This record gives sequence, structure tokens and C-alpha cells, in this order.
Amino acid sequence: DPTFTPIKRTSLGRFKHEGASVATTADNRIAVYSGDDARFEYVYKYVSNGSYTEGDRRANSALLDDGVLYVARFDVGVAVGDDMGPGEWLPLVWEEGNVLDQAGYASQAEVLLDTRGAADVLGATPMDRPEDIEVSPVDGRVMVCLTNNSRREEPDEANPRAPNPHGHIVEIIEDGGDAASTTFSWNIFCLLYTSDAAD
Repeated sequence: DPTFTPIKRTSLGRFKHEGASVATTADNRIAVYSGDDARFEYVYKYVSNGSYTEGDRRANSALLDDGVLYVARFDVGVAVGDDMGPGEWLPLVWEEGNVLDQAGYASQAEVLLDTRGAADVLGATPMDRPEDIEVSPVDGRVMVCLTNNSRREEPDEANPRAPNPHGHIVEIIEDGGDAASTTFSWNIFCLLYTSDAAD
């Protein structure tokens, strides 16, 4: 529609979005996965409150305005399965008296407009430039492609190389196979190297 006026989708958060991949939840809502393509930034997931309606483009586009934005925390030290770690999607939701309120945010709008700062407050896991995120159409597993981080000095389990000039891929498996889940398991799917890498 050439007469359509573009709409800012503020509910998806303000950060350096590097693409977005969409999945359908078990109850027919939508989940949008996206990364913040900068060093020490985060992986996000937005889950709509409303449900997807086949063929209703206008109603479906409104799903991007009413939902919950989450940021990923890749936990360590507890085995979920072979070489798997646990993780949690932390809701970037302002409520009176909660940790975001106590950190000085006065509203949900302020949280969404300062998404990075709010994610810092919640204790999300800083990653090595989250770039492309793809959702498997077969099993719903989520692949997070991390470009690099030559500034990383301390490795962690989700970012196991310091510095990390070549990047890596993290695999997320949503609990119950549901894109709306707030918990997941994860592993390092691939560590990337150049042909002249010493390690």
C-alpha cells in the first residue's frame, strides 16, 4: 500500500536490531527473535499478546504493538542435558516497585526506549555481537549467530573465547518446544575459526 504511513514498533525495543525471525507459539501468538548487533549486547524475544489470524494482514501487523519483550540470560553451572546449559527469558516489563522501577525507570515507555540499559539492570548475558537469528521450521530450535568480539577479555560459558575475532553460534532450545516459553536450554553449536587460527 503506497499510501501507508510507516509505524514505529516501539514494543520491539530500541536497540541496534540486526534482522528479525518470527515463529508461531503453541497457542498461535507470534514470537520475534532479534539481536543487538554490538559488542557486549543482548539477544531479545518479543511475544505478542494477541493471536495470529491467517490472511488478516492489518490485524496481524498490530500484533507488533501489544506484547512482552524479553532479554536472554544464559545461565551456567547446571546441566540440563549433554553439554546443555539452562537459560531464562527475562521480561522487560516495568511495574511499580519492581527492579526497573527501583532503577529509576518511570514507565514501560522508558524501559522500551532504553532497552539496553534496562537489560543491564535485569542481568542479561552480554554477547559477542548478536547478528543473525534463525528459527528452524522443522523443530523450532533457534540459532544465534554471533559475529565477533575482539574486545572481550573474560570468557564465559555462552561466549567461551577471549578475544573472539571469529564469532560463534549458540543454539537455543525453548522448553516444551514453545516459542512462548520463558525458559530454555542452550549450547555452543559452533565455534568459528579461520584457516590460520592457532587454536
